[in-house]
Amino acid sequence: MEPTDRSDPRYWKLGFIYYNPDDPAFLVGKRFGLGYTFNFAHKAVWLFFVAILIIPWVVRVIYKK
Repeated sequence: MEPTDRSDPRYWKLGFIYYNPDDPAFLVGKRFGLGYTFNFAHKAVWLFFVAILIIPWVVRVIYKK
């Protein structure tokens, strides 16, 4: 497998959203500044965001008074 060039502009949508289906990484270094961002082509990222939305809703439904 050939290494991915994460600095390639074609993988950065709007300049700050990383989307590369060929990169197996869940998190990648940010293009600008410090820290990490998600690889939005990775299916686990979308499951993570769905869980962030569903878990509070389930807790609210269970503990609704």
